[in-house]
Amino acid sequence: MLIAVLLLGWLAWYRGGPDLVLQGLAQGGIMAVSVLPLLFAAVVIAGFIQLLITKQGVSRWLGKEAGMKGVWLGALAGALVPGGPYVYFPIAATLLVSGAEIGTVLAFVTAKNLWTLSRLPMEVALIGPEITAIRYVVTFAFPVLLGLFANVFLSRSKPWIMKSQVLEQEKFDSSETQ
Repeated sequence: MLIAVLLLGWLAWYRGGPDLVLQGLAQGGIMAVSVLPLLFAAVVIAGFIQLLITKQGVSRWLGKEAGMKGVWLGALAGALVPGGPYVYFPIAATLLVSGAEIGTVLAFVTAKNLWTLSRLPMEVALIGPEITAIRYVVTFAFPVLLGLFANVFLSRSKPWIMKSQVLEQEKFDSSETQ
């Protein structure tokens, strides 16, 4: 991202000089100020989820013992969670660390992008109910199929994927007890 910032900053300087660079920084700052409350809320929600939902509960509902039910619940949660990536990725990471299967987390993220109900009214208004319905029908199976595929073929990768998440959680837990 830093390389992209530098390249775009250079391009802005080349096209319009320091004034264009300052305009870009100002617009980026305005956008950051508007996104920060949502980002803060998402991280706090993820923290509360981690504290309030036990690993046994996550394991029972979204983990290995939940099986296909967990994948469906993850997909349904993805469809219902409002907000952009700054909201659902912290929640997905929390679910993964809390014991959800990798397939459940992938179903959650995929359904968030394909099934999200919060954008349904805008989609219907802009492209019409017919195309929206076709899109939902065509993409309906993807989150669940991807989740099941991941559980079968990627479940052994979960420790490797979680390594950095677990290390961060251990740092947080050790600072809490001190």
